[in-house]
Amino acid sequence: MDSSRGANGQGVRSVTRALSLLSAVARGPKTLTALAGHSGVSLSTASRLLGTLKATGYVSQDTDGAYIPGPELTAMISATDMWAGIRSIAVDTVRDLHARADETSAFFVRAGDDRLCIESAESSKLVRRVCLPGERGPVYLGAAGKALLAFNNAENQPVGLPAGTDGFAVSGGEHRTLDALRAECAEVRARGYAYSARESTNESWSVAAPVYRQRTLVGVLSVVVPLTRYDDDYVQRLIQLTCEVATERSG
Repeated sequence: MDSSRGANGQGVRSVTRALSLLSAVARGPKTLTALAGHSGVSLSTASRLLGTLKATGYVSQDTDGAYIPGPELTAMISATDMWAGIRSIAVDTVRDLHARADETSAFFVRAGDDRLCIESAESSKLVRRVCLPGERGPVYLGAAGKALLAFNNAENQPVGLPAGTDGFAVSGGEHRTLDALRAECAEVRARGYAYSARESTNESWSVAAPVYRQRTLVGVLSVVVPLTRYDDDYVQRLIQLTCEVATERSG
């Protein structure tokens, strides 16, 4: 066996595992056990790698012992994060809605032809819709996408559909036209929020409301819920909560 090749392979595995740990830490405080599970490594391996990352400033530990981004990782994220200017708004807004609703809450921005989640907080309920930072999808699908289009008055501009097409299918199989999307965005703007069910995913529904700073749209706050918790009263309650938090956090 070529020992140099074996050593190189081990080094690559260690780097891959360390990057996986960093990726998990960047998404929020986590225990050693949670990080080991996320990265698919043993507790001893995770502890060894995290010790090295801590010594080099890439991770730290909070007062409860959970691992959090260290100064080096924080600096790296800030230097490459085009949304750094609104990150604190997104964090505070998402946490506020999550505390009131205990459903998965997320903050979306438009990135090209996509809606992009830059912050989220998962419901503590056993059955929940997971929406992690980095999740993205076509801006013409889902409550968050339609809210981004509507409150930017962007539905009359390109919406990410392939050139020459004037329609699209949603997750539930229904076909929709571009004209219908534009009409719905006008309705969204008039009522102050967007709603969707079985659009971007076939097993959830969502509500989204705009968040402004100095009358400029910075993103939309969304709550995403499994269809197992769907009824008219609950939908209306989450519409009210989402709109309240988005309005309170706008300024």
